[in-house]
Amino acid sequence: MNSLKELAKVLKKSKKIALFTHISPDSDALGSIFAVYHALRSLGKEATIFIEENYSDANKHLIDEKLINRDECNSAEFDTFFCCDASSLQRLGKYAENFDLKNNTLVLDHHYCTKYIAKYNYIDASMSSCSELVYELLKVMKVKFNNKMLSYIYMGLTSDTNSFVNSNTNAHSFKVAYELALAGVDMNFINEALFRSVTKTEIRFKQFLWTNYKIDKDIAYVIVKYKDLQELQGDNKDCSGYSAKLLTIDKIKYSFSLVEKEPGVISLSMRSRKGSNVRSVAEKLGGGGHICAAGAKFKGSNLNKIKKEIIQAIREQQ
Repeated sequence: MNSLKELAKVLKKSKKIALFTHISPDSDALGSIFAVYHALRSLGKEATIFIEENYSDANKHLIDEKLINRDECNSAEFDTFFCCDASSLQRLGKYAENFDLKNNTLVLDHHYCTKYIAKYNYIDASMSSCSELVYELLKVMKVKFNNKMLSYIYMGLTSDTNSFVNSNTNAHSFKVAYELALAGVDMNFINEALFRSVTKTEIRFKQFLWTNYKIDKDIAYVIVKYKDLQELQGDNKDCSGYSAKLLTIDKIKYSFSLVEKEPGVISLSMRSRKGSNVRSVAEKLGGGGHICAAGAKFKGSNLNKIKKEIIQAIREQQ
């Protein structure tokens, strides 16, 4: 693995940088990549953000969507390729082809991984968010921070810690939050957008969750078929918080959601309380992630069979 200094050196020498994050980006992914974008622009670099899939309505209030490019990335137009919050090719969707070791590629992530996908990699699974790593990287690059960059960093930090209540929250999380508060970041505005602003679509999806979830001893789960998404007039991004919400149920140690985001394409999101490991479960199923937050992708339509495989994998490691 490389150091932050090595990544900083590559970025400072670069002129045109393509920026990526994972498919179905959450607030940490978006906050990380937008903070890097504005930092690079402040250093006189050309940068382009590539994002394939949609994200929650709450995030739309916090980012500048005009800066997002959803087209194919022409590798010949860039000298450097930088990815935040994703360290597997599977998580890069259609932009995975831009990450091969022949290119000048960099990955900055806080998800545990067993195989590096870039030429330069910095992975720190002890961090609660990728945005914290971005903050440390930009300090090494001696970027002159402005409120926009710092606000994006806080957006990712507060989201991935669930406003500092998730088990991944640690001393470094609070240290960064303290420094951002001293710098004048409007934390209340960001928290209002992420945690206290509910659309009618979100209400429909919450009703679906609490009407359809199931419990198997210490495991809570919900299955969402593609026809359910159509009836709810939403898509898979509207289910992004399902597994985290299910984990709040008393005496539940594991939770997961299975979402058929399109016919034959199924997304798994898993959560666990401290002391229980969902990363190892996800890895058995071809995915990965953190000890307490992980996921995987499946192809097929037999949701019930996949559900049984997940529960069996959890039981086998208990």
